[in-house]
Amino acid sequence: MKPGEAATILREQLYWLTDVQVLTTLWPPGIQRGFYIYGVDNQAARGQHRHHHCHMALNCPLGSVTIYVQTPDEDFTYRLHKDQPWLVLPPTVWRMMYAFSPDAVLVVLASELYDVQDYIDIPYRPVMPGDPTVC
Repeated sequence: MKPGEAATILREQLYWLTDVQVLTTLWPPGIQRGFYIYGVDNQAARGQHRHHHCHMALNCPLGSVTIYVQTPDEDFTYRLHKDQPWLVLPPTVWRMMYAFSPDAVLVVLASELYDVQDYIDIPYRPVMPGDPTVC
């Protein structure tokens, strides 16, 4: 990411974001929900879903966590830690968070309020975390 850039496109609609205020423009009517995940055992996985409508932005200001994502066409693995910007995921990206460090705190901002009907648990393909395509 170059100095002064607010966002860098990774693939399709996945991108890094340095200025979370940009989300108020990208997600009308803005950020609708926020939560954090912490105290997760290193062997446990969280997420394991995609959405019909909800966009999400993830940041790990303390510790580290691995994010495995599937788009309709490709699989990628991202390692988040305090020195990285926000990882923004569109609804169609299936995601799984795993390999949490003992001190990890994952902050999540969402474009929609919680709605169980918005969740799609089925991945596009068999899940293969640890994919060599690490970004």
